[in-house]
Amino acid sequence: MKKLVYLIPFILFGCSMTQRISYRTDNLPVTMKANTIPIMVDVRILTDGRAQIKENDILFKAESSTKLNGKTSCINSEKHYKKDSVSAQMTRIMVSHFNKAKLFKLALCNQSTYSAYYLTGTINCFYGEQGFSTAAAVGAQFGLLGALATAGVKTPGKIIIDIADIKLFKNDGTLVKDFGEFSKEYKEDLTADAYCWCIYNNINEKLKDYNMHLIEKIRTDLADVKFD
Repeated sequence: MKKLVYLIPFILFGCSMTQRISYRTDNLPVTMKANTIPIMVDVRILTDGRAQIKENDILFKAESSTKLNGKTSCINSEKHYKKDSVSAQMTRIMVSHFNKAKLFKLALCNQSTYSAYYLTGTINCFYGEQGFSTAAAVGAQFGLLGALATAGVKTPGKIIIDIADIKLFKNDGTLVKDFGEFSKEYKEDLTADAYCWCIYNNINEKLKDYNMHLIEKIRTDLADVKFD
């Protein structure tokens, strides 16, 4: 039985399953008193600088189930972000969140001909890891009843999201504001499952929180800027 417990997850890990970087924005709360910055902004596809940072190597080399410090762990392996690049997906959900929060009069994604301003940034880190749940793996062997019995299982995790060189320009290249680097690290128990797809959902949820804080930073930093 013990061998079977560990065998099933690893068979399923090998299956090709595409993961997306996304979350719902239609149900996000909107602050009615929030000040909308009165400009149309083109958010350029974020530059992906992760491959140049050694700490990110494991995301590009390992499967979603891998060994970290001698323990089986789940990571958001790059191998399952197949349909589109991480940078494109992160940019699109950022634009969607900007618009829901009414940060700008309108935010567009990589459509520079329509706006007088553009925003750029470089992804340094989009990293998630958490412990593999043996309990969830055992539960999965017993079908629906087993899955229900192990629902809500959590394991310790760490998620880091870091975007640097966040800058707002006029379309002629004039720098309006350099927001610098914005980084958040989350260390907490995260919802687990039997097959390591959980980490993809968990990092998406933390990206939602990250973008909420980024929006407030941009709004605050531009509060005293006069726009034509």
